[in-house]
Parts: sequence; C-alpha cells; structure tokens
Amino acid sequence: MTLVALVEKATHQSAASLVVTLSAIFTYVFYKSWLYPYHLDPLSKIPGPTPSRIPFLGNMLALTKKKPMMALYDWAMEYPDSIYRYYWFSRLTLMTSDPVTAGYVLGKGNDNWLKSKETEEMFEQNLGHSLLSMKASEHASHRKYLAKGFKHTYLKSMAIAFHGVAQDLVGVWEERLKDKAEQKDKEKEVRWEHGGKAYTTIDLEPSFYCLTLDSIGQFALGRGYNAIKSPIGPDFDNYKIIVDSFQVTLLTMLPLSNWIPTKTNRRAWSAVREFNSSMEGIVQERKQRLLEEIKAHDGEFSQDAGATSQKKDMLTMLLVDQLIGEGGTDLQIRHDVFTAIFAGHETTSAALSWTFYQLASHPEVQARLREETRELYKDRDGAPSYDELNSLPYLNSVIRESLRLWSPVPLNLRISVEDDYLPRNNGLEPLFVPARTNLQIPMFILQRDPKIWGPDSLSFKPERWLTSTDKASPCPPYSPPNGLCYFPFYHGKRSCVGNKIATLEMKTHIANLINTFEFVETPELRANRSEIDWRWSISLKPCPGVRLGVRRAE
Repeated sequence: MTLVALVEKATHQSAASLVVTLSAIFTYVFYKSWLYPYHLDPLSKIPGPTPSRIPFLGNMLALTKKKPMMALYDWAMEYPDSIYRYYWFSRLTLMTSDPVTAGYVLGKGNDNWLKSKETEEMFEQNLGHSLLSMKASEHASHRKYLAKGFKHTYLKSMAIAFHGVAQDLVGVWEERLKDKAEQKDKEKEVRWEHGGKAYTTIDLEPSFYCLTLDSIGQFALGRGYNAIKSPIGPDFDNYKIIVDSFQVTLLTMLPLSNWIPTKTNRRAWSAVREFNSSMEGIVQERKQRLLEEIKAHDGEFSQDAGATSQKKDMLTMLLVDQLIGEGGTDLQIRHDVFTAIFAGHETTSAALSWTFYQLASHPEVQARLREETRELYKDRDGAPSYDELNSLPYLNSVIRESLRLWSPVPLNLRISVEDDYLPRNNGLEPLFVPARTNLQIPMFILQRDPKIWGPDSLSFKPERWLTSTDKASPCPPYSPPNGLCYFPFYHGKRSCVGNKIATLEMKTHIANLINTFEFVETPELRANRSEIDWRWSISLKPCPGVRLGVRRAE
C-alpha cells in the first residue's frame, strides 16, 4: 500500500486532495528553506561564506568545525565591506563589523531592531517577566525605575560588602596553599616549581562561580549564599542547573528547543520552580520583617541605620517602594531579583576567569597592577571605598582591555520590525533590509578589528587605555564618527543597567586577589595555550576551565 493510500485511509480524504495538500506543504517548505533564502531574498546577493549543499544546514557545519566565535571573526576579516551574510540553518542572517551600523542599530534605530522572539521567550520562561524580556515603553519605564538601585549611595555600601566576600575567598585560598605545603596532590591540585618558586594549581572557574554568586547575593538580597565556604544546598544546586540549561548545543540551536521535554529541559523546569519557591519564601520573610517594623514605629519606617528598611540591597528597595505604594507586585519583585542575580553573576564570573588568564600570561602587567593596588591597601585595615577603587588608572585599564578581548556576552542578536536602511562606514551606500531580517552585532569582532584597534588588536595591552582621554568615546582616534566599537555592556536603551555594579565587583575582587597572590600559567596551560576554547552559554567562559599556579605574592 502506497503512502498516499495509507494517509487516504487514515484521514478519509480523496487521493487527489491529499496529493494537492502534500504538494502544497512540500512547495512551501522548499520555498522557505531553499528557494527564497538562497535565491530570491535580495540580501542573498551580499558576499558571505558558501552554505552547505544540504539546504537546511546552511553554514552550521562550518561553525561546528572550529570555535564558533573565531569562524565569525575569520569571515568578518574575509569580507571587508563590514556586512556579510551567512545562514543559520536556512535562515539568512546578517553579521556586521561596521561600527557605524552598530552605533545606529543600538542607538537611533533601537526601536526598530529588537531582540528575537525566541530569545525573549527563553528569558521569560526561565527568569520570568523582567528587563530581559520586556519591550518598548514597558522596558524603558521599568529600567528607569530599577536604575534607582544603582546610584552612588548604594555603590558605596556595595564596595564594603564585595570586599568582605573577596576576603572570604582569600582566606579559603590561603588555607588551600597552606595545606598544599604539607600534603601533595589533594583534590587534584598539585604543587610544582616555576622559576625556583613553589606554586599550587587552582581551577579558577569554581572559585569565581562561588565568589560572584556570593557577591551578587549581597547586592540583590543583602546576604550571600555562603557558596565560597560551603558550595552545597538546594538553592545553589538549582541555580547551577538553570545556568547550565543555557549551554549552547546543536539541539538548542533548533527552533522551539526550549519547549522540547528533554532531560536537560525537564531538570531546568524543575529547578526554576524550586528556585522560585525559595525566592518567594525570601521575599515574604523580608516583607514580614518590614511590616513588623512599620507596626513598631506607628506606621512609619525606622530611621535607624540598622533597620530592615534601610535600602542596602535591591530586594529591600523594591519591597519598601511596594509598601509605600510605588513598587510592583510580589511576583514582579521576585522576577526582578532573580534576573539581577542571574545577569549579574554568570557574566562577571566569566570576565574574571578571562582577566586572570591574561594576567598570568603577562607577568609584567600583573606586577604593575600589584604595585598599584598595594599603594591602595598600604596601612589600611578596612575596605577601599568605591571612589578609591575607581581612581586606580591601571586597574581600570586592565579591566577595559580584558572586556575588549573577552567580552562575556559576544553577540547581540536583533531582528528588524519594519523595513530599514542600515548606514555604513567608508562612504558605502546604506543597505536596505526588509522587515524580520536577522542581524548579529558582535562586540567580539568589533572590539578586535585591526581596522579600528590597529595591528596589535589581538594583543592584551592595557596601556592603550591610558592614552584615551575621552571617557564618553573610549575607542581609538581612528574610529569613525558616530561609530560604536567598544560596548561590553551593550549600548543605548538596552545597555546593562548593572554595569557599574559589575565593574565595581571586578575591581574589588581583582584588587584583593592580585594584592595577595601571584598567578602563573601551569606547564599544561602554557603548552596548550592555542587550544583554549570557549564554552558558549549565557556567557563565554574558557573551556576547559583556567587552571593557574597560585602562591602568596612577595
């Protein structure tokens, strides 16, 4: 029995109507997956890499054969007109390395170039309705409201809190180094010699994962997770499952992959439910304390410095505003706090791993940075202030250069709502793009482009920032007017609202650790430096993790 006969029997339709239906479906699939994207789309004439002979695969095979970011970078260098096209499966996607185009899309043209529906759904499903999934005026008004939590007053108190967290890790590492001096090969850590000095190997990723989780807990909840000293417990485990669910694999690249009930997705859904339940308990407990404080002070909040209502963290700020009639619902508060924890933790952890990898590879930079930070800590018992940390020019330069080369969020994917013309640099005519065109703006490429940064664009060179006097436009002098070539925290209306908290966290932790410890490449890392890869998740992390030699600095 033929396939048509089987379908005819099952659906009670005539053979002729079935043939017409199946032909229509085949024609539509053929048109959408091959004829239009490869031949009829006006953008298909733009230069770009040759797609696979298998229509559905596009350029995905090329992306999986090497590091994905390096494949995109090589294409950008190969096609000098600064906008090229490639195929994400059968979907034509534009990639731009033109700073003028990037500046337009993330600036003046922001309202017409939005995040893809799939990206917004992914964030909403895992993190709830928050800044990462809000659109247009709702996003603008909510961002303006949340920005109150990032004022200078709160940043000053966070400098003290982050210092305490950093000292927790310093204490744990000192104990580890002390134990290593007495016992070798414990927990796969080895003690070895380099230049006549003894070092202990430490895997940075788990330490920085816990360090930044405790730090963002201080900002969002007013307390850490105690992850540095005791990285166990249901909250910690569930949070890690949620983070791991954003890992990019071949399956996650498929449409609607978030809704497929795979084992990974089921674990993530369960973890989201349990973590949300725990967050709800924290919100209600803090709210009850605030209500008791109001009752004890005749309907007013206490003005005492140690009162619960003193806005020293994000959760308290949101709840106090709610109780005076200016805030959101309990559900919105929970979503906002969860998003702050998620967005402020994973990316900072990745950025620290890359920074210390660079510092270990460049001992002269490390020595100069240690000299600067030791001036800050000399004859001091307490934490440096927010303003003091910001006054260290070389520390600021090291962080800027690290974020330039290793931006934790490598791509900014946008889709046009309406037809638009993309402006271009070097006298090129604006490019017409129809509605629903995918465009990727890779800070990874723009921040490494030799046409912008010079022949040493791939070198870790913090000194390049010491000569830049224009803080509003930190790009080199040969970047074009209105161009955007450095934006690790995005740009414009959707720039990261927590960028000052993230940089303060990095400055505090780097200053504390570099002041106390010396870092060198292990023999294995030095021998396999070219093999260092990226684990593409919600952020770009070193893969495998960075294992460095650590010892007490002299």
